[in-house]
Amino acid sequence: MKTKQEYQTEMESQMAKLQTQIDELKVKASLAKADAKDKYHEQIETLNSKCQTARGKLQELKASSNDAWEEIKVGLDNAWNELQSAFNRASNRFE
Repeated sequence: MKTKQEYQTEMESQMAKLQTQIDELKVKASLAKADAKDKYHEQIETLNSKCQTARGKLQELKASSNDAWEEIKVGLDNAWNELQSAFNRASNRFE
């Protein structure tokens, strides 16, 4: 079982990696044809929203006590899973 610090470090790393991938999608969207740009930007807005939710949960985790972090971890895991799913859907549409 991971400690709070190990989990926090892992999630920060994963979120940074995913943010890089989202930034790459933004570049692809900017290079897309006009009719596809709107669809891509809509997907990116959804990703940004879910990313903000996950970051908020990560901040809650950072601020939590060592006794309470397990409860917050559940919410962060859910937010992360939703973000990953949204990214996968968006990524597939960009191909």
